[in-house]
Amino acid sequence: MAKTNICLLEDDSAVLDSLRLMLERNGFCVKAFKTPNELLMAGDLDKYDCLVMDIRLPGMSGMELLELLRARAYSKPAVLISAANEPQLEERMKRAGVNSHLLKPIAPDILLAALYRATGPNVASSARLRT
Repeated sequence: MAKTNICLLEDDSAVLDSLRLMLERNGFCVKAFKTPNELLMAGDLDKYDCLVMDIRLPGMSGMELLELLRARAYSKPAVLISAANEPQLEERMKRAGVNSHLLKPIAPDILLAALYRATGPNVASSARLRT
């Protein structure tokens, strides 16, 4: 079975490295970005099976980025992460098709479960927690 490709967008280097390493140890292929602009400039979003991104980012929020991508007909699953609950964004998240909203610190098993729900059977073989 092919590896699931994850696009990870997080501006905190420690969190980015930690999440990337955990996902790679669990069989995912991960491309990490620190800013929305880096991600947009890469221009290869269609190769990812799921976006995992922070809500609070420099220049453009994760929510704004997702809305921009959805307006461009990007339909892949998205998991948003944040340091605080964002109840004022709940309706926007629903409209933008956010699959999960997770709070930091993120337990590895919670993130893996969210990815499994978002991408379905593609993740089945890699959803065994390895930390």
